[in-house]
Amino acid sequence: MGFTWMSAIKLIPWGDVVQATPGIVKGAHDLWSRTRKAKTAVEAQDAVPVPGDAEQFAARIRQLEAEQLEASQLINTLAEQNAQLVAAMDKLRTRVKMLTAFGVLLALGLAAVWLR
Repeated sequence: MGFTWMSAIKLIPWGDVVQATPGIVKGAHDLWSRTRKAKTAVEAQDAVPVPGDAEQFAARIRQLEAEQLEASQLINTLAEQNAQLVAAMDKLRTRVKMLTAFGVLLALGLAAVWLR
């Protein structure tokens, strides 16, 4: 039949993912704050005039720093969304376990009633 989404989800070590999520979110926040601080420091240095070809390099550096800031913001957003996704998947995993246990108990109860 092939590789289904449910079999892929079962292969993920959710305990490890749940444990690692706070560290990932903290790392993304740290990256975001370091990038913002670096951008502020560079903006302060931009006030100094630069002659000739150095102007082109300075403009390119400003462009790259802006892209780095956008990328770190994206990473931060993705880390937060990942944390929300992991929390939701953990809830779903718990609900599936509870429903499975309820289904087994219901099947045993029906079997007991049927055998009487």
